[in-house]
Amino acid sequence: MISINATLVVQVLHFLLLMLVLNRLLLRPIMDQIHDREEYLRKAKLDSEEMAAEAERIAEKRLAMEREARQNAAKERAGLKEQAMAEADGIFEESSRRIREIRDRIRAQVQEQVEKAQQGLDQEAAALADEIAERIAGRRVGR
Repeated sequence: MISINATLVVQVLHFLLLMLVLNRLLLRPIMDQIHDREEYLRKAKLDSEEMAAEAERIAEKRLAMEREARQNAAKERAGLKEQAMAEADGIFEESSRRIREIRDRIRAQVQEQVEKAQQGLDQEAAALADEIAERIAGRRVGR
């Protein structure tokens, strides 16, 4: 049976004293550590969310810059292509003009050579005709 006497009071006092000592030496430091750890984890989670948001902003900014760079490159490419086409047209026109000049010069030279050859052939033909006439007639035929 349970008897209530002075030992029970002493045991209760020992128990309360033990609880006080354990609370001060063991439970409070452990609870403080748990609280500190929870606070650290909460801050780490917030920091990681902020970093993820910042990374997302940076990625969007990079994509925007990339789009802008591609648009600028396309404009630059179009400008360079247009400039190259204009230069090519100029070169083509200049080449065509030079070809016409060379062709006209060559035609003039050929015409000149043809005229000289024609004169030479006319003289040769006249001389040949005179020679043929002389051989046929057997005497010298004058013009």
